[in-house]
Amino acid sequence: MRRALALVAMLFPTGAAAQVVGDCDGWVASARNVDWTEPTRTFAEGAVRLVQLDTEEPAAAAFHVMVTYPDPEEMFLDCRLISAGEGVGFPSLSVEKAFATYDPARGLTLEVPGLTIDGDALLVTFTVNRATGEVTVP
Repeated sequence: MRRALALVAMLFPTGAAAQVVGDCDGWVASARNVDWTEPTRTFAEGAVRLVQLDTEEPAAAAFHVMVTYPDPEEMFLDCRLISAGEGVGFPSLSVEKAFATYDPARGLTLEVPGLTIDGDALLVTFTVNRATGEVTVP
């Protein structure tokens, strides 16, 4: 447990969250990790869906956000993961309380609130550009 807390402290040294965008091909995106107690949220008339994932380990950084959205060139959904680092999630997230703003030049910016390991407010922010098919973090 101490090692997990030390890892999280290194990830969030100032209480701010680092964020990375990853593919949905690995173990983190497994259906076993869907947090069934936390409902999914949809935005953009249902085209963009957020799913909260709970990998359980490391216990202090187990939450990730799965984002699905239409691929602009294909007839299927694309998928990306928002995490704190490679295979490492956030201490706490609430997809249920996520909110979005839209800028035609950038796309749909989503913000998912949560808490740091110290209990401070955390805001995970990323943008889905459906025109280009890209998901980016600030």
